Amino acid sequence: AINMAGIITTPLDQDFHLEVAKGNVYGHRSINKFGRNIDIDNNAVADIWDGGHSGDESLIWVAPTQARPHTIASDSGSDTSGGVGLRTLRVYGLTSWTSKEVTEDVTMDTGSPPVTTFSYVIIYRMHGLTWGATNVNVGTVTATAVTDGTVTAKIRPSMGQTQMAIFGIPSTQTAYVGRPYANVNKAGGATGEVDVSLLYNPIPETQLTNFLTRHTFGLLTAGTSAFLIPYWVPKVFEGPGILKIQVTSGKDNMDVSAGFDFMLVDN
Repeated sequence: AINMAGIITTPLDQDFHLEVAKGNVYGHRSINKFGRNIDIDNNAVADIWDGGHSGDESLIWVAPTQARPHTIASDSGSDTSGGVGLRTLRVYGLTSWTSKEVTEDVTMDTGSPPVTTFSYVIIYRMHGLTWGATNVNVGTVTATAVTDGTVTAKIRPSMGQTQMAIFGIPSTQTAYVGRPYANVNKAGGATGEVDVSLLYNPIPETQLTNFLTRHTFGLLTAGTSAFLIPYWVPKVFEGPGILKIQVTSGKDNMDVSAGFDFMLVDN
């Protein structure tokens, strides 16, 4: 392990990545960020998240215009405290671009949807904590930015957590990406084409819509396929910034999963 003084104490015969995952390496976190967009049409450009065409949100994920509290709501009356669906969930995000991740737990209430205690510049993960007998979440659960009215994160019915290949890095940390990957989920038929891009916005404090392209690769398939790009030297992303996966489809009705694995290290 690496202690608070920065001294390496992990024996050479131990796996460094495993020790990071165990929490034994000070100032290091291992993160597997994944997402899915289940319906991308021909010539569409789409981020890999739970919104998109079939999710009734923008194909391109939209960040809050500034730190905003978020309303957490479900479109099913079953997702409520004491209900048969989702009862409580945890929210992960950043309250500013200069501070580390915060989390908060929210109790669902379909009669009066709760508003987060914190105001977030980005929410990049939500997952269920407790639920009833019918399903982990019966309806669609959304985190909607107050004032902006835009959906920052979404959980599809029965999924239990967000599937968004999007992450926010504060100025106090650096992400070292080991590999991006993508899968096309397609049940045969005509050949489908998808171009995949790893995008980064290094100036989220001043603008939120334009991203640098840091890697591009393609998939060509007549059925389900998967492709990953292992970096021998990790690709470095200094905070603050937003990382995400975006695809361009060459066929209608493409179902794409994608993500990126990385170490998040304190500066």
